Amino acid sequence: MLQQDLDRLLTEKELSAWIGRSVPSLQRGRSNGDGPPFIQIGPRRIAYRRSDVDAWLTARTKQRVTPARVQERDSDPSKST
Repeated sequence: MLQQDLDRLLTEKELSAWIGRSVPSLQRGRSNGDGPPFIQIGPRRIAYRRSDVDAWLTARTKQRVTPARVQERDSDPSKST
């Protein structure tokens, strides 16, 4: 992939279609800090750099799912052995 393709700016709608998350979900991710990095082009215009989204997706790639009860136990000190 060419560098210019990696740094292409994506709109919210383009990103939503690409990764399968709704626009409101992307907006919540920006608000709470768990979404991909974004660029605020203007007061009401947001864009996402393709290379930033690729890196964000790579960082979220997992080899396996941790069972919920293990996550719950690990986050609650009173349940540790």
